[in-house]
Amino acid sequence: MPADLKNMYEGILAATGGADNIATLGCCMTRLRFTVKDEALVHPNALRKVPDVAGYFYSGVQHQLIVGPSTAGKLAAYFQERHHFAPLSNTIYQAPAQQEAAPAVGEVRENKTAVRKRYSSWLSKACSVVGNIFLPLIPAYIGCGLLLGISNILAKTLLADSPNAAGLLAVFGQGIFFYLNAVVGYNANKEFGGTPALGVAFAGILNMPALAKITLFGAPLMPGKGGVIAVLLVCLAGSWFEKRLRSFINGTWEMFITPTLTILVVGFFSLVLIQPVAGELSDLLALCTQKALSRGGWLTGALLGGTFLPLVMMGVHQSLVPIHQQLVDMLGMNPLFPILCMAGAGQVGAAVAVFFKTQNTRLKTIVKTALPVGLLGIGEPLIYGVTLPLFKPFIGACLGAAVGGAVVAAFHVTSAIPFGVSGLVLFLALSNLHSAIFYGLGFLTALAAGFAITWKLGFDDPPNE
Repeated sequence: MPADLKNMYEGILAATGGADNIATLGCCMTRLRFTVKDEALVHPNALRKVPDVAGYFYSGVQHQLIVGPSTAGKLAAYFQERHHFAPLSNTIYQAPAQQEAAPAVGEVRENKTAVRKRYSSWLSKACSVVGNIFLPLIPAYIGCGLLLGISNILAKTLLADSPNAAGLLAVFGQGIFFYLNAVVGYNANKEFGGTPALGVAFAGILNMPALAKITLFGAPLMPGKGGVIAVLLVCLAGSWFEKRLRSFINGTWEMFITPTLTILVVGFFSLVLIQPVAGELSDLLALCTQKALSRGGWLTGALLGGTFLPLVMMGVHQSLVPIHQQLVDMLGMNPLFPILCMAGAGQVGAAVAVFFKTQNTRLKTIVKTALPVGLLGIGEPLIYGVTLPLFKPFIGACLGAAVGGAVVAAFHVTSAIPFGVSGLVLFLALSNLHSAIFYGLGFLTALAAGFAITWKLGFDDPPNE
């Protein structure tokens, strides 16, 4: 059944101190995200009990409600239609100050302080920024990724004698990747507090084909070197420089001088220093990942697969997107992403074990509702609604993912896309038939291991209310 948006809306407002206490609000694919003015008015337990909410998580910066892939956008729109909250973008630097100033007492204060110490590190904030830049791209990654994978399959089978049709489908699949750096530049500059359009200009400078004809200090320039990592670093520097210019240039001339000087100075600086450094850094990241997988084999796969669910739990898994993209740019394929997708399979196995073992009617319903999206690679409803609250099944899911990751790494499974689709859908976007066969083997192994380990570990079955 579709979620009851009105009941969810009223329940969330009641548990957060009302609309006046919500400072900013937005969503990602599966979560409603918001920040508040007074943390003492937020009641986490009440948020967890809101109908159709699968789980609640506090990152130290944002409150996040796991509501599922179709409900998140609809619920955010329901809120915005009634209150027009400020968007989440560019609020990450303000939230800690708001939280610190908010009065809190008793257990609420202790809980918030403990979580803030754990998750409000500079690394957590940096991961949130990267996530905010790439999250809006996920629908395009999913659509184009599926079309690209399907075109790869059809080009070798049904459309082998129809190069025009196969080529056209491949063009559709490459849509987001052709202009990816420009879109990343726009989102990055916006997130860093600069003018979004200047981010597009920075990305254009770094990827201009004419750079190949230019030599600086005796070295030829290389268009596109450093990929999205170079774009992120240039936008970080560019937004900083732009804000400094605006702080002391006033009057009518500011609108002409600031963008012109920013593009000229940052553009030159990026070609001379930032892009070469970013190029070396991105090449090193891709090379280290490739070597770790080739030399570590199944052990590296087990380590990566088994530790991915905690990253998803903390909401920082999107920070790996630049690495995924760089692997595809360098190698033409991604050996890392299929390993991480084993986390979803281990989670499904653990949830199935919970379903057959629990006597709790509500828990069985949550599992049945969340399993279909879990099989499609969206793990948050199962994490927050099933495995994490019971804890031992979460351990079982991680260990199951480790077993599947070991299988996938040992047989060198690769995907044709950086990220986006996962779970069973990733079968359509794998590099070749070999990858499809052993991805399937890894998926089934992770599912079976997650089920068996969770069944063996057991859990404290909550009583029926």
